[in-house]
Amino acid sequence: MNKDDFKNKVGNGFFSCEWVNNKGVVSKVKRAILGTHAWRHTNLATRDSVKEHNDYVLAYRVGNGLLPEHRRWANINPLTVTKINGVEV
Repeated sequence: MNKDDFKNKVGNGFFSCEWVNNKGVVSKVKRAILGTHAWRHTNLATRDSVKEHNDYVLAYRVGNGLLPEHRRWANINPLTVTKINGVEV
């Protein structure tokens, strides 16, 4: 699937996702939002401060019990996504 398909499936809310990263290992994000909605967590805290790579979807990990050092950004390759919200794609 391409970036637009992925973003349409995920929508504007929270999502979980599994994909095969560049090392060939399955990566997981349990609770995240799309990077375009996480601009408040950037150093500049402006809507224009989020820059997405052409081939990847930017996501930000969040969660009530997540320690601050585990809140971080993830680049998801939409071409290798295997699951979205627990459902295989």
